[in-house]
Amino acid sequence: MAASASNTTTVQYPICIDGDNIYCDDTKLKDHLTHDFHYNENDADRIIEQITRHIEQHSLSDDFWWSAAEEMSTEAIRVLLHSIEYSQVIYMLSYQHREEYTALNWCAAYNRYEVIKVILDSVSGEECYQLLSITDYDGRTPLHESCWQGDTESVKLMLNRINQDMRYSLLQMASGRGDTPLHLALYNRHTDVMNVVHDSVTQTQWINLLQMNGDGEMTVLQEAAYCNHQSYVDTIRDSVSDEEWIKLLSTPIPEYNQRIHSYRSDYWRAVDMIDELRAAARVKSVLQTENNSGMLYCHNPLWDFSKVLYDRLLVRG
Repeated sequence: MAASASNTTTVQYPICIDGDNIYCDDTKLKDHLTHDFHYNENDADRIIEQITRHIEQHSLSDDFWWSAAEEMSTEAIRVLLHSIEYSQVIYMLSYQHREEYTALNWCAAYNRYEVIKVILDSVSGEECYQLLSITDYDGRTPLHESCWQGDTESVKLMLNRINQDMRYSLLQMASGRGDTPLHLALYNRHTDVMNVVHDSVTQTQWINLLQMNGDGEMTVLQEAAYCNHQSYVDTIRDSVSDEEWIKLLSTPIPEYNQRIHSYRSDYWRAVDMIDELRAAARVKSVLQTENNSGMLYCHNPLWDFSKVLYDRLLVRG
């Protein structure tokens, strides 16, 4: 809503927030644009018109950021964020409304890379991590959303704006359904996202991320095998050493899920094929240790992953 002079006479910045309402002093904002941003008068008026119109039509609880990303230029959004006192900027960007979305949740869900960049440019590293850690109604962070969408540039931007420890912590966060950002990238076959994540962490952290369970209690590799995502399996194989590959393959699969039993039947059929073809002794010995577990054989005629496992389980000599 627009503010009267009495609302803003004691406000140092041209735009301020009170609860879910936003107030703007047009005179102060124009002075801010011409003196601090060095806009000419016409450009300043154009930016002010966008900001004031949006403030009049939307409160923070009224899909402010969804409509801002749709209706305002990134230039106007940048000016908006730099015309508010910093603590109020953090409050504004942390505000959760419909579906518990923040500004970053909205922008990530709709692939608004340019707006995400403007938002992250306006905050420091620690506050950036705090904003990226806020979850929506389904337990997803903005990183979950961007990985799900396959928005590689936004994923790269988010991870590059925080330090190594923060980055690893963010990638370990599971959604309400138990999925990490890597699992969500897998479900939509975004192997390019996996490459970005791999390049952003240490190798030890990478192996740990690959061993985390998601929805269905399977690791990323196990889910990739079950879903017959060969390119994802290939990407994982190319990112690890022979010893690390064997370690990933030997990760136990939960036995209480019928969906997983169906997967394991084809898993062992593939192992038998590798054994017949004299696959690498180290791979065979690791897999054989679990072959005596008495797991249920449940053949699924609609799905055969033997070729993928045969191609990728062989240890490079």
